[in-house]
Amino acid sequence: MNLKIKSPSIDNHQGQALPFALILIPLFLILIQQTLYFSRLIERKIALQNGVDAALISGITILSEGLNRISTLNQNLVRCHKLLILAQAGTVVTGNGGLLLTVEALKKMIRAIALKQEMIKQSVPLIAAQKTLSMARKNNTPHSVLSPPLFRYSIERLPPTQGLPSPYVLNPDFDTHRTWSISGFKYKHAYRAHAKAALFGDSLMLSNWKGYISE
Repeated sequence: MNLKIKSPSIDNHQGQALPFALILIPLFLILIQQTLYFSRLIERKIALQNGVDAALISGITILSEGLNRISTLNQNLVRCHKLLILAQAGTVVTGNGGLLLTVEALKKMIRAIALKQEMIKQSVPLIAAQKTLSMARKNNTPHSVLSPPLFRYSIERLPPTQGLPSPYVLNPDFDTHRTWSISGFKYKHAYRAHAKAALFGDSLMLSNWKGYISE
């Protein structure tokens, strides 16, 4: 009686799948690595953009508040000039609480109001720039560049009235000074973000100035 011994056979399908698995597993790992890398890139880019936007909003808000303060003082200045004309004509002029306002008192008030405006004009743009850069650093944007580097209010006074300061008005080129932009970068300059904000308002006799991100 002849016994036939059946030798174990190799599954051809399993033999073919093994090389494919050895190829696909590294590719799959590389794909996961690249996905995580781009996810971190997007997260950092978004964080940087949010930081730049927040910094610029804080600065443009300070600038708009400064213009509103100048506008409110402009209204007071016009009122004082009108009262001065009445006082010079011999009309009895009273202020808050029924306080008698003389010609000299009104002139002092006009000069005091103008001095407040000058202080706002000189200091607020610098404060806004410092606040913007400080806020950028707090939002993990250590390197920021403002444009223009020293923002200024493009405003000027009308000719003096009776030798006394008149209200401020917008310069003819004010529209070219409405915008303020910031560029931020970090991580060895590999990540950059840019934002632009603008001041919106029509006149320095209206306290309706606001600042918005425009880009």
